[in-house]
Amino acid sequence: MPEPSTKPPFAVIGSVTISAEAFNQAVSMGVRQKFYHGAPPEAEVAKFQREIGNMLVDRVLLVQEAKKRGLKPNQELVQKTISEYDKRYGDSERYKANREVMIAPLIGEIEDRSLVDQLQAQVRKVDPPSVNEVKAFYNANPDKFTKPEEIEVSLILLKVDPSAGSEAWEKASQEANTIMEKLKGGAAFPELARIHSGDASAENGGKMDSLHKGTMATEAEEALAKIKPGEVTNPIMVLEGYAIFKLDKRTPPRKVSFEDARERATGLLQRQKSDNALTELKAKLRKNTTIRINEDYYKPLPK
Repeated sequence: MPEPSTKPPFAVIGSVTISAEAFNQAVSMGVRQKFYHGAPPEAEVAKFQREIGNMLVDRVLLVQEAKKRGLKPNQELVQKTISEYDKRYGDSERYKANREVMIAPLIGEIEDRSLVDQLQAQVRKVDPPSVNEVKAFYNANPDKFTKPEEIEVSLILLKVDPSAGSEAWEKASQEANTIMEKLKGGAAFPELARIHSGDASAENGGKMDSLHKGTMATEAEEALAKIKPGEVTNPIMVLEGYAIFKLDKRTPPRKVSFEDARERATGLLQRQKSDNALTELKAKLRKNTTIRINEDYYKPLPK
């Protein structure tokens, strides 16, 4: 059996204590999951520690509330999880020798999670919003129901292997300038696209599918924003080579009608009401419970 901790607890919530070890373990696991690509900045760790701390406190409060409401852990889920552990580690001599000690905290964890899930499902079960509520939500959140600007463009792409030397890029640049001169002289963009473009759109005269903001390279979007329908951009260096774009059509942002947006607006408002109900419960539980957190375990936030 592990020795009792001599460190001050991370938090005391009513009559429940969260040990320093439990807090540090939760932070360590969370950091590995969230920052798996490398060591996170100190400032990010400091904020993340507080997120984990709040999550642990909320979980204790929700478990206590679930028990007050008479909810019971899902024993079927507990047994299923234990069976999976037995199947995975059953051949390990260490697991066999310490199974009861290792399984005990796992059972507590699963039971708590089951209680929290049941309580959250209960709290989130709110009445559907009325039509007037949905209309008010629709009117108050126009950005959620506005189709972004849409553009139709044609493309001539002079492909260059990204690993090619400067000579290949220079050759593509010269070819792009030659094509620009032809376009200025009245040559048809679709015809030049069929002859020169290395993009799949070439067989369609360079015409691409409709695009929204954020779906193209920044340089291309900035260049297209400066021209009118029917005009072409100067050659732009992109990852695949040199590109020349022709703006065929620009459709400005437009708000979707309430009838067309009604189903989505209802779903979004229902989710918001559900989230608010859970947030309000957590706030109420915090207000009615004595909570002491030892902030010495947090790294300082950046000033």
